Amino acid sequence: MQVRFEPSATRPEASDRIARLQYESWSHLYPTWPFEKYVYDLTHNRWDPEHPDDMRFAWFAIDDAENVLGVAMLVANGEVEPSDAVDLEGPWFAGLVVDPSFRRQGVGEALLSFVIEHARDLGFQRLRLVTEHEAAYYERRGWTVERHVTLNSVPNTVMFITLEP
Repeated sequence: MQVRFEPSATRPEASDRIARLQYESWSHLYPTWPFEKYVYDLTHNRWDPEHPDDMRFAWFAIDDAENVLGVAMLVANGEVEPSDAVDLEGPWFAGLVVDPSFRRQGVGEALLSFVIEHARDLGFQRLRLVTEHEAAYYERRGWTVERHVTLNSVPNTVMFITLEP
């Protein structure tokens, strides 16, 4: 399947549906985040090199029929509890979700590769992620387990990948 990537803000009509998938996947980990935050993050990409701690990019994967297949994000922070965030600085690969109708077709892997390339292009040397269930998936793609954390008392794994120039 051929996919292309667009900033999620260019497709506001898809934001509610994709944000709902994110919310259903992670609201148990981030219970203080209302559904509206997920929508906002998809419709408001931001990057200011002078304020890198506020970076939040999101991209939709789109097929030739103009279907929005999924999303992935590159964010500066907000992925772990504050006590862990002290020494686990971003940027973070985050927000990956693929519409159930398009899973197991390479969409997630394409989004992962795209975000890694974008992070590399921005000059980042390391990228982190946090996952509840998919550590083996990321390990197969070159990520390394860094530590185990809890998010809202739920065990999760922090992983990293080094971005070669």
